[in-house]
Amino acid sequence: MGLSAVIKSTLALEEKVCRRAGLGTDWTAGAAFNIFRVPCVIIVRYMFGVVTTLMGAGAAVPQIQHTPATVLGTQVPLSGPMATIAGDVAGSIYIWTGALAGVPAPGAVIGAADIAASPLWAGQVLLYPGVIAITNAVACNAGIVDWYICYAPCQPMLVTPM
Repeated sequence: MGLSAVIKSTLALEEKVCRRAGLGTDWTAGAAFNIFRVPCVIIVRYMFGVVTTLMGAGAAVPQIQHTPATVLGTQVPLSGPMATIAGDVAGSIYIWTGALAGVPAPGAVIGAADIAASPLWAGQVLLYPGVIAITNAVACNAGIVDWYICYAPCQPMLVTPM
């Protein structure tokens, strides 16, 4: 194997970050919406959401879920449900710590003070191929959240936004 192939192989397994731009329709249905497709086994380092447009009225209570693409393909919670996010302003950040029972915690605004006050992760999570989604039992009449995931692939494939 030549040096170029070794470098490409090494870089393919380096830590990656993917952004899923929020859609204006994500929260209006009051149901689940997919945010990332996981094509291979990955180690999730951290994941967070950034409110880019004011969250409207309605008691939206999102929860992060994973549905593995296996015969057993049952949706599994990656977090507990958040408290209502209605009224969260642009710049709020929802930090998921990696704790399976943990609830993504909103910060007031993006900035060094919030990130320093909120650890990005408590642990790492191993996910099999499948889909990461946000489930939400109650519709919110407006709002947009961009989602970010930092992960290490266990083979050279990329997580993609949905």
